[in-house]
Amino acid sequence: MNEPELTASNEAVIQPSVFTCKSSWHPESELACGRCGAIICPDCLVYTPGGTRCKPCANLKRPPMYELGTSHYLRAAGVSLALALPLGVVGAIFLPPGGFGFFGILIGFLLGSGLGSLYARAITQATNGKRGTPMQLAAVSGIVGLLLIRFALSGLEFDQLRFDLMGPIAGFVAASVAWQQLR
Repeated sequence: MNEPELTASNEAVIQPSVFTCKSSWHPESELACGRCGAIICPDCLVYTPGGTRCKPCANLKRPPMYELGTSHYLRAAGVSLALALPLGVVGAIFLPPGGFGFFGILIGFLLGSGLGSLYARAITQATNGKRGTPMQLAAVSGIVGLLLIRFALSGLEFDQLRFDLMGPIAGFVAASVAWQQLR
């Protein structure tokens, strides 16, 4: 069998080079940044569309859709309130609490998915596509406000809330759908 002999020059090619990471407290590594060539350990590695990078070269920034100003908060709150008032009144008139019995559960699921999508779409349009936890909270607070308005206008007492299957189900589904769409 003809096996090549290992010499001093071949050993350097076969043996991997191990360096210390750019951050002095991390272990040794064989990985290098694809842009600047700095040695990085797996903890400091950032995957980007252009390859692996060190954190300074990756230029990590928050996406612009999550950067919110005061005007975005005010617009989201205004849209939530503007939707809650008329929809709460319409809900109290056409879908009174306890008015549909067990069939109200099905109506609650269907109505909730539509309401959640409506809130998410309206807030997205009003804030020019902004998303995040504050927008999600604005949508959920609007949905809760809608349910409170609906219940207050229905004329029922608080202890009769347990007879309303449609409202809580629609509210939960609407809040879940809006929360998911504004992520």
